[in-house]
This record gives sequence, structure tokens and C-alpha cells, in this order.
Amino acid sequence: SLKKELRLMKRTVAFNNFESATTVGFIFDTTDRQNYQLARDFMEFVEKQNNRIFAIGFASKSDQIAYFPYKQGVDYFGLDEVNWYGKPKNPVIKDFLKRNFDILVDLSFSNIFPTIYLFSLSNAKFKITNKSVKSSYADFVIETNTLNNNIFAMQESITENYNEQAQEDRDLLTYMPAEIIYDIIYNNNC
Repeated sequence: SLKKELRLMKRTVAFNNFESATTVGFIFDTTDRQNYQLARDFMEFVEKQNNRIFAIGFASKSDQIAYFPYKQGVDYFGLDEVNWYGKPKNPVIKDFLKRNFDILVDLSFSNIFPTIYLFSLSNAKFKITNKSVKSSYADFVIETNTLNNNIFAMQESITENYNEQAQEDRDLLTYMPAEIIYDIIYNNNC
């Protein structure tokens, strides 16, 4: 079970931004075309910051994976590739979880078990997600001010200036408005 795997897991937490990071991982959803394209654009943006990216996207069915364009470091799994309690069983999941990312960004905006499993069991040093079920496994939580939390809002939050009060206590799980994230993650102005 997930709880058992989490008890056995040991991970080092370390603050990273896109300048100090060398590897960035992403979890994203391919079932919504617009969010999929926004996730790809955001990953390209991060890659242009001289970061090596690795990503895992989920599709409704495994037979859809063949239709996604190949990109080195990006893998996919189908939501039909899970065991009886929802644990993903595709080999790419194990490979993704073995990677020790400097930063892991959850762009899935999904509370389905396979994404919770991936996010919670990642060995990433610094985990970022939106305010959701996965918040308890995150080191940094972005609270968007939009009705529909989406990748565009997440990307906007990482490219806008922030409020000076965000400097307090970055070591704790902190809920912050979306507009404060840019300097913390990108410019390391803490």
C-alpha cells in the first residue's frame, strides 16, 4: 500500500530554484488537449533555463501513447495500466521514481491515485504542486486564484513577481498565492 511504501521511503529535502537545479521532473495530464500543450510549453521553458527535464504523462488508455510525439526524457503511461488498487504498473513508473530530481513539478491538477502515487513516492529534493490532495506530500504549494486550477495559472505564477512576505519560513509546507512563486523558484530571492 502507499502508506507502507511512504514509511519505507527516505528522501532529502533541499530548496532549489531553476538556476540551482540541474534536473527537473514533471507529472502531467494528456487527457485534456489544452493542458497537455500548456504542459509541453512550460517544460520547454524550463528546459531553456539549462535544466535537464524528465516527465511522465498519463493518457486515458495505453494504446493512445503511440500517438504522442517522442521527446527524450518524456514517458507516458495509460490509466488502464494499474493493478487492482490503482498502483501504476508500467515500467516507466519505476524509472521515473528512481530519479533524484532537484525539483518535481506536478502539472496534472489531478487527484487520481496514479498521480498521487507518483508525486508522493518521488525522491525529488523539492516538490511543487497546486493546493490539492497532494499538498501533504509537497514542499511548496501554489494556490492559484482561478476557478479552474490549470497549467497556465501555474506557469503564470512562476513567471510573475512576488510579494515580499513570502520570504518567511520556506522550509515549512506553505500555502502561498500564485503571484509570489517566481522569485522564490526562479531567482532564489529568499
